[in-house]
Amino acid sequence: MLKNLLGMLLAMVIILSGCVIGQPAAKLRIITEDNPPYNFTDERGNISGQSTEVVRQIMKATGDQAGIELLPWSQGYELVQNEPGVMLYSTARIPVRENLFKWVGPVSFADSWFYARRGASIALNSVEDARQVKSIAVYKDDVNQLYLTGQGFKNLDINQDPMQCITKLVEGKVDLWLAPAQGMEFIAYEAKINLAEIEAVKYVFRYDYYIAINKSVPDTTVQAWQKALDDLKKQPASGGMSEYEKIITSYALPQYAEGSITAEAAKVLVEKTAADFARDAADTIAKINAGQAPYRDNSNPDLYVYVFDPDVLEVANANNPAPVGRSFKGVPDMAGKLFRDAIVNNALQNGSGWEDYVFTMPGRIGLFHKSVYYKLATGSDGKRYIICAGRYPAGPAHRNLALPIDKDAVVY
Repeated sequence: MLKNLLGMLLAMVIILSGCVIGQPAAKLRIITEDNPPYNFTDERGNISGQSTEVVRQIMKATGDQAGIELLPWSQGYELVQNEPGVMLYSTARIPVRENLFKWVGPVSFADSWFYARRGASIALNSVEDARQVKSIAVYKDDVNQLYLTGQGFKNLDINQDPMQCITKLVEGKVDLWLAPAQGMEFIAYEAKINLAEIEAVKYVFRYDYYIAINKSVPDTTVQAWQKALDDLKKQPASGGMSEYEKIITSYALPQYAEGSITAEAAKVLVEKTAADFARDAADTIAKINAGQAPYRDNSNPDLYVYVFDPDVLEVANANNPAPVGRSFKGVPDMAGKLFRDAIVNNALQNGSGWEDYVFTMPGRIGLFHKSVYYKLATGSDGKRYIICAGRYPAGPAHRNLALPIDKDAVVY
């Protein structure tokens, strides 16, 4: 018995010793920024985007557990340099950064152009010509600022986010803006800018996006992440797109959804809401903004109403009250279409109808075709309202190809 007891004690010592001397798994902190379409917060407050979904697939393959934080770029960039275990995506891998981090990638790429306000008559025959303008907007600490700083440009107007850059450009406060072509429609959407107000005037350079990793992270972790990414990019044995290509193209080209609400369900809800507005507009608005049924179907989150006034001011939203009180006049969807202006104008002219646009879809990756039924209604207060309910229509099966963007062409 004593022999058995000593054996058990020895085994416990070995196990405990192994826990002490064995190398623990790396504790990771994963950070990103608001930089659509690569990484951004969708309309429901979830961190989404091309690179985000790629990172999630990598963690699924490696078994690593970590939340994703969205921080201002300059804050995340400082943390990944100084705090053990931090990873930052999407980070341009450029020579000035090469020895600062360990790297996994590439996860995507971008093409930077100089943009000007449409009608400003700014022509650039070369990048050097940009030295002659009064000011160039750049996003603080991002690859475009670093590029121009490295080239000795002194006329930089440094901003905290891309939305400030595009706003200053449209308002004439800066002459140029150096920014990636990919995701321009997202930036315009968030800044409430009509993309037709700016134009690309000179291509500058292309760069790859990687995951930048603090040097404290073990090489074994970095290698596991790179292998998971490489595997994600491999073509399936049966042909067609890889999982990586599916993720990338889902944010480049809108998809069609299956299993959304029917057109009839959207129409019935709008007609019901219009009748309620005629009976008691104030009470109906309050119930919509509170997310109450039937204005929001708790069993089907795709079915809800939102309401505009004739000036394209959003007065009610059963799904998300945050946009209420905001004017969407001249604000495009994520493909550059002024769909809200079209809804209001058509409702005022024709009374009711359908309008197509592009939007994100809760719980799904990428951009989706969406269609909204709208109806002009007169409330009990004598005011006119445009009541809407959208749906994600099913469409023809199609295969998107992950082709590189021609550096000499920008698609708006």
